[in-house]
Amino acid sequence: MELGLLSERGGLSRENDPFIWDPIKESLEGACKRLLALYDRVLLLMTRPPFGAHLALAEALRERYPGRILLHATSLFGPGLQALHERAEELLGRADPEDVLAELRRVEREGRLYLASADPEALGRQGWLPPGGKLVMRLGFHALFALEGERLRLPPLPVPEGQVPAAFAEFWGRAFAGRPVRAYLNLGKTAPPSWRRALEEGLKANLTLQKARLSPLPQDLQERLGAKSLLGFAYPL
Repeated sequence: MELGLLSERGGLSRENDPFIWDPIKESLEGACKRLLALYDRVLLLMTRPPFGAHLALAEALRERYPGRILLHATSLFGPGLQALHERAEELLGRADPEDVLAELRRVEREGRLYLASADPEALGRQGWLPPGGKLVMRLGFHALFALEGERLRLPPLPVPEGQVPAAFAEFWGRAFAGRPVRAYLNLGKTAPPSWRRALEEGLKANLTLQKARLSPLPQDLQERLGAKSLLGFAYPL
């Protein structure tokens, strides 16, 4: 039974990809109908609120097309959603739909998503800064968050700007203990240029890399998290 894939954009940046839903160009039901004409079943990858806004609609469509639409609702966003999308694409046609869903749950369960931002105004609008947080950030610290379950861990950990890339690499290195790892990172447009080299060196030193991808932080996330931000997700194979 052939399985198609449809992901909410949620930070995915590949243009004109038939498997990435753009709500500006097409309704979700229209996208599902288009793929259901080609595949026996369609797997929807949808981000939960606050970073996803269309989960309720996806759940309604699953009820409208019983047995033909599968739904994986995730707390991951940005590079985390990208990792799930690419892993699902790899398994399409090679694994049963239930096995694909099981692997996505494993990736989400074993992976680690971190966010570092030095934009106190953006974080303040989200209600993520504790009292005194803006002052700490003005002293040269980034607020480093970890996604735990369905929420970012609050309060964030203050990390000096120059140590942010190393912190990501070291946290992942301790979590994955030598297992082959895939890492996906989004870099804000005003993040320090030196971070690119530092990330490359830190990931190679701390991880057994099977794949690493660094891309710009999508505009929608940049507006919410701040342009001086780094967002990363990694998971073990």
